[in-house]
Amino acid sequence: MIYTLYLTQEGRTGQIPITDEEGKPFGSIRGRLDNPNHTLYLLDTSGNEIGRLFSDGTGLIASYTLDVVHHSLVHVKKVNSPQTNLFYITRLNYWVNGSIKQGSYSFRDGFKKVASVNTVVADKGVTLTCQISREEDTPFILLIAVLFTQWHVTPLKLPDLFPNLNRRQTSTASFFKLLLPYGRKHGRQ
Repeated sequence: MIYTLYLTQEGRTGQIPITDEEGKPFGSIRGRLDNPNHTLYLLDTSGNEIGRLFSDGTGLIASYTLDVVHHSLVHVKKVNSPQTNLFYITRLNYWVNGSIKQGSYSFRDGFKKVASVNTVVADKGVTLTCQISREEDTPFILLIAVLFTQWHVTPLKLPDLFPNLNRRQTSTASFFKLLLPYGRKHGRQ
């Protein structure tokens, strides 16, 4: 099966729509991982949760946990190696290799490729194309693909809504700095 994730949001803030190979809606991914307490949710077209991905916050190496309905917990671990950028998915026993920064990588069970992910710039914007050979792996691959994308994409800087309030010329803090130019303890004897 081939799934397409539309990363460019057109009026759908906070969610990534997903279509299958026929162009029919499969579901969406909601949430962000910019904070350790945040979670990604994979939802079907009815809004029912299929799975979630969250940071487990253990150890010095970033580790994430996948909780998919009717499956055991699965962890995504980064293998610390200076020669390669390699990831391991527990329980599924998959290795992820390729160029995650360039958006072209594959999931392997030993030497056999079970899924591949490619980043494509199309007419609708940036899309992830996930080709998955095993249907039961679909929620895992989709959530991990978004995880890798959020790791290597810098978050958007939101505009400053009130620029004049943040840069006032006279504030109480600057007023006291004028009165106490040498610090607080200098004037006391």
